[in-house]
Amino acid sequence: MSVKHIERGPVVEINQDEQDLLDQLPPDGSVVGNRTLQRSLHWRDSRYWTVRDSLVDKGLIARGRGRGGSVRIIEIGNVADTVRVPVSVGIDSVAGAGDQIESAVRREIELYTPMADVIRQDWARDRRASPLAVEVTALQGRRVTGGIWSRPDIVSVELKTYDYVPGKYLEIVTFEVKHIDAVNVQAVYEALSRRRNATRSNVLIYAPNLTFEDLYPMIAEPLAVARSHGIGLIVADKPDDYDTWDEWEDARRFEPDPSSLDEFIKTQLSESTRDKIARGLR
Repeated sequence: MSVKHIERGPVVEINQDEQDLLDQLPPDGSVVGNRTLQRSLHWRDSRYWTVRDSLVDKGLIARGRGRGGSVRIIEIGNVADTVRVPVSVGIDSVAGAGDQIESAVRREIELYTPMADVIRQDWARDRRASPLAVEVTALQGRRVTGGIWSRPDIVSVELKTYDYVPGKYLEIVTFEVKHIDAVNVQAVYEALSRRRNATRSNVLIYAPNLTFEDLYPMIAEPLAVARSHGIGLIVADKPDDYDTWDEWEDARRFEPDPSSLDEFIKTQLSESTRDKIARGLR
């Protein structure tokens, strides 16, 4: 029997065993031990592990820690979840919080496409890079991607080779896009959370019409945190004009765990980009 699982985004075909296992997991994302689940379902080892691994591959559950291992339903976020607007407590503030969040989301979304175009062209050319793809990954609705802190705003993908070093190297560069009005150290920590799935991570700040004297106090703390963690920090006066982009801190390269990188590609990138990566690595 086949079941169409539609609660967590796009339709995913699952069988009855997979649905039965999902039904045993708390909807809040709490972990449950593998042995506890297996006992609850009264399944033999081969049946349980086949079903569990299939759900992991489909991006519906994630492995966790604990004795004997555990699993949890993958948290689902949407674009609005990625924006946090500080709001003071009070009736007027609470009443206006929705409008503030909507405005912040709208302003950020408007930056994605022009900035992705610059990254694909002038930014890449300046670094002698030849991206396979540059994707806006923030706008995925309720698609299962592993939670809001696993979803960057923009991703650049490149395969690099060197004259004297054998092999091909996959470069995954992520960008967290922020309006200067919403920039704080949390933006850097969001970029830092991407680093386990990327070779380089950046915060890309839109800061129009600001002098150095006005801008520096606003980004001094995020800049210091970015520098200490190897996160890049780029400031753009115009989102569509690379001549106005200024790299305040260069992102250091890290080598992510292959399994994390593979999961990132599987859940975050489009099918066409995955195909380009697969063909390029052959």
